[in-house]
Amino acid sequence: MTTHLAVFLHSTGTGPFLWDHVPAEVIGRGKKLAPANLGYAPHAPLPRGQHISLRDEVAHLVALLPTGPDDPEGDLPLDLYAHSYGATVAIAIARLLRPRIRSLFLFEPVLFGALARDPQPDADPGALAEAAHFASNPSFLDDEDQGGGDAWLAHFIDYWNRPGSWDRMPAPMQAYNRAAGWKMFQEVRACFYDNDRFADFTLDPYPNVTLALGERTTAASREMTRTLARLSPRARVVELPRTGHMAPLTHPALVGEAMLAHAQRL
Repeated sequence: MTTHLAVFLHSTGTGPFLWDHVPAEVIGRGKKLAPANLGYAPHAPLPRGQHISLRDEVAHLVALLPTGPDDPEGDLPLDLYAHSYGATVAIAIARLLRPRIRSLFLFEPVLFGALARDPQPDADPGALAEAAHFASNPSFLDDEDQGGGDAWLAHFIDYWNRPGSWDRMPAPMQAYNRAAGWKMFQEVRACFYDNDRFADFTLDPYPNVTLALGERTTAASREMTRTLARLSPRARVVELPRTGHMAPLTHPALVGEAMLAHAQRL
């Protein structure tokens, strides 16, 4: 008998494959769902010029979940596991489906808008400066002709990894990112423009929350996770050694261990 749904939400520029190596023990007696974001295969690419907000993403993903009295899985509790942009979406989904949320495992939610417009009194000045520099490329947030193109992708990929990462990326993965480039541009804009206050993303209403981050992540991402943890004292914080922001892709075994520890506490 299925006891719950374990839903895995992917980050910008990846896909459901991000969760291919999740240990079966994390799912337990539940059912695994790994939907694709709007504009990612198997869905059609988002047409250039079409604008998508965080609210649109939430509506898209919620529509893919079993719901309603006519679906035997429509009222099962939800465990949300998510990375980066997917973790930001997961928090918004949790607000909408709060009675069904059993737990949240969030790897570095990205709330750049809140970091810029709602910095906390003890915020790391280096993190604020880094985030401002990340957004300072003139085409990065507002140039729709350049957004999602190769120069934009290089700026984005290199920030979350290290300089030159885009140029070193295998050609098939570059092609994958080019196909989703416009949607990736929309997702980044949502992270900067669709949130203004950290308090709107507090995790205290949910009983079982793990906030995970990589030891070598960016200063801005560390600051966003740290702020969410401070505003959500019931959340458990886990730092994965020797990993960066892209740990679910680069170190799936370590992330799997953290997920399993989270699941075993439920």
